[in-house]
Amino acid sequence: MRFTDSPPKPLSTFDSVDGTGGDLYYVNDLSGTRIVLGGNKLVLLNTTQQGSLDTCLNETRYALSVSLDQVSRGSQPCVHTARGHMGLVTIQGAASANDPSDYITVDITVWRNAEEPSSGI
Repeated sequence: MRFTDSPPKPLSTFDSVDGTGGDLYYVNDLSGTRIVLGGNKLVLLNTTQQGSLDTCLNETRYALSVSLDQVSRGSQPCVHTARGHMGLVTIQGAASANDPSDYITVDITVWRNAEEPSSGI
């Protein structure tokens, strides 16, 4: 998923057609099922934290990915993109173990140009 798309929508592969890549990926491979970033920073908010732009801007417990085992319905990872956009992802659900499909459902709030872009962009 790329936060600059309006509206944000799933990408079919790790690399987008125009070569800019995505900001957030759902991956299931030998390392497990997880939410992975495309060169960005991610913070999984504690259940006591209210997801907001201010919270996302000030929380600094960065990770590169979050295992699906670490989240449940209502979990909120914040994603800082290198372009300066901020995304608040709210996990709504995931496929059950018996489901032949593999997916998660999320709600996403995107704040474009929420912070200065990272150097090297």
